Amino acid sequence: MSNNVAVQITILNQSYTLTSPAGKEEQLREAAQLLDTRLRSIKDSGRVVGLERMAVMAALNFSAEALQARKDMETLELALGQIDAKVSQQLDLNQDSSDNK
Repeated sequence: MSNNVAVQITILNQSYTLTSPAGKEEQLREAAQLLDTRLRSIKDSGRVVGLERMAVMAALNFSAEALQARKDMETLELALGQIDAKVSQQLDLNQDSSDNK
């Protein structure tokens, strides 16, 4: 038994019916809206002609954003790990000083 549902989306005035896991329909609609907005922006810039080229440009832009987000997440995880180590060290020092009293 499948838990997929049909979702109607529109990208560049073209309607598509796609299947989505139940409960993920809104996420698919938001993704389609984001893609539509990005493709319209590329189209309006006039620098890229042809739907296929516009789709490639949009995909490259999304890929670059995903890579940047991954790098940002790694930086944040590293910083969080350093903060965690400092807090743990300080807590250990505080525990040691209260044990010596």
